[in-house]
Amino acid sequence: MPRTKIAPTVNISSAFCLLSFCLILISTLATAQQLDSEEEGQFRFRFVGPKAGNRVSAIAGIPGDASTYYAGAASGGVWKSTDGGNVWKPIFDKQPAAAIGSIAVAPSDPSSVWAGTGEAWAIRDIDVMGNGIYKSVDAGKTWTNMGLEHGGRIARIIVHPSNSDIVFACVVGRMTGPQQDRGVFRTTDGGQHWERVLFAGENVGCSGLTMDQHNPHTLFAGMWQAEMHTYGEFSGGPGSGVYVSHDGGSKWTHLEEHGLPHSPLGKIDVAVAPTNSNRIFALIQTKDQGSLWRSDDGGEHWKAVNYQRALIGRAGYYIRIAVSSGNDNEVYIANSSFHRSLDGGENFKEVPWGGDTHDIWIDPTNPDRFVITDDGGMSITTVHGRGMHRMKLPIGQMYHVAVDNQIPYYFYSNMQDDGNMRGPSVPIDGNETGWDHGMGGCESGFTIPDLTDPNIVWATCYGNKVTRWDARIKHAHSVSPWMMTLDSPPNEIKYRCHWTAPLAIDPFDHNTVYYGCQVIFKTSNGGQSWSVISPDLSTQDQSRIVSSGGIVGDNLGQFYGEVVFAIAASPVQKGLIWAGTNDGQIWHTDDRGDWVNVTKNITGMPQWGTITCIAPSSFDAATAYISVDFHL
Repeated sequence: MPRTKIAPTVNISSAFCLLSFCLILISTLATAQQLDSEEEGQFRFRFVGPKAGNRVSAIAGIPGDASTYYAGAASGGVWKSTDGGNVWKPIFDKQPAAAIGSIAVAPSDPSSVWAGTGEAWAIRDIDVMGNGIYKSVDAGKTWTNMGLEHGGRIARIIVHPSNSDIVFACVVGRMTGPQQDRGVFRTTDGGQHWERVLFAGENVGCSGLTMDQHNPHTLFAGMWQAEMHTYGEFSGGPGSGVYVSHDGGSKWTHLEEHGLPHSPLGKIDVAVAPTNSNRIFALIQTKDQGSLWRSDDGGEHWKAVNYQRALIGRAGYYIRIAVSSGNDNEVYIANSSFHRSLDGGENFKEVPWGGDTHDIWIDPTNPDRFVITDDGGMSITTVHGRGMHRMKLPIGQMYHVAVDNQIPYYFYSNMQDDGNMRGPSVPIDGNETGWDHGMGGCESGFTIPDLTDPNIVWATCYGNKVTRWDARIKHAHSVSPWMMTLDSPPNEIKYRCHWTAPLAIDPFDHNTVYYGCQVIFKTSNGGQSWSVISPDLSTQDQSRIVSSGGIVGDNLGQFYGEVVFAIAASPVQKGLIWAGTNDGQIWHTDDRGDWVNVTKNITGMPQWGTITCIAPSSFDAATAYISVDFHL
């Protein structure tokens, strides 16, 4: 075997890692000749499908105007509709930020629109961060970055009801380490200057903010102590709590006791009833103390009114409460299901207004009109939910992309919240038809066609699931190398298999497939049997092999640390396999059983970085290209 050389490509943007990997594959497989800038500029992206929606993370409308809405996508910018939600147009594409965490329209000036960047629904360590808060003074035609560039995630924006220059920003923070740029910020001059008015610690951000619309000097905030790393999200601690200000945000009081739960607490959202300033709700993640608290005297005293765990499940990804603008007993809670109470929060029922729900906007002038966002799009009603208009935006989040060798070739991918799928590179009948869905696997992971027979499709899924789909019989056969390990702490299972566990097909033998956990599995008979061909390739740091979630466990696999995250087989030398981990390790083997760690040969490799992509050269077996995701 020739002496190994590695040319590292390091980038801290996971989205760019995917793109760079695809471009490397295209360029190396097509030709060794370099393209000049003029030829390269002739390439254009075109939309090939599928027509599928994805997570809408924020929503806002104009009070009394049933035609206009603004929607924020988890990774697709800001969209606007001026016809009641039937047609939407992107209005944020020129800005260098794709993830939207919050949107607000000034009640006194509907042309003044604010957008907070960075997704606030924290679910995995590769969530897209933002670059601050943006303002438009012309109803979304143009935007200006107004600061808070280092906040990471902005969860809520509150605009004063009569003075559009007074704005509050609820900043979660990046969550990847101690940070000063988090908490509640206020501007009194339309965003020219910002003041941090509530700070509860370097590991504590703002997760909820509400204003009394009848007395805008009174605000309540939910503060959330949380950390997020490759190996875990840890929600909860002494920094979490409910705070109140009665002087327009200048001074804040931490509300403790008086009926509120004791520390440690997790994520918190708060809401003042629009029709009753004395009624305040606090939705609080606790381990076993309850879920929803209510005050009927302006926050002086509180009582637990509900203990349903479903109201606070997977808190990092949910926790949102809103109160009807016409009835202080009608309370809405967004979670994996949407919940409604008609008795002040004491009893809730699930209503079919969306799944994996996130944000809620209620018209303050018309309680029959509201919008609910979810992982598939949004639901709009003007008749109090008796009829819902479902709307999806073309903002699909695709995990990985593969292609086959048929003519025309097909694309294969896994899409967040919509499973895996494949579709033709040339639209059938010119109408983007011909897409297959549900080819085994699931929303996460990889979907890769057999190199010689595109009727056979391999796919992975969270929980250590591997499938082999046959297009001729439309059936996916489970070929997992080990038992399902869904919702299992990584320190309690034999094999740690990530939410997006890697899969690779050997270019010299299409029946040979590789699959990665902390070790690499190999099958040479189409998945009928598997063998372990590597040792644990991680650093095996036990401090990073821990249960995720914090005060309440959450172990679906997004935060499994110390695992193989990328596998690639050389197209030049048979048996040469590359592997990268999510703790910064790069290995290779010539398939004789010995693995060589070449991490130290890479100049500038960040410690604990995630190796997201490996692209072995199509011309030199000793060369491979890598990309690394590393959150500072």
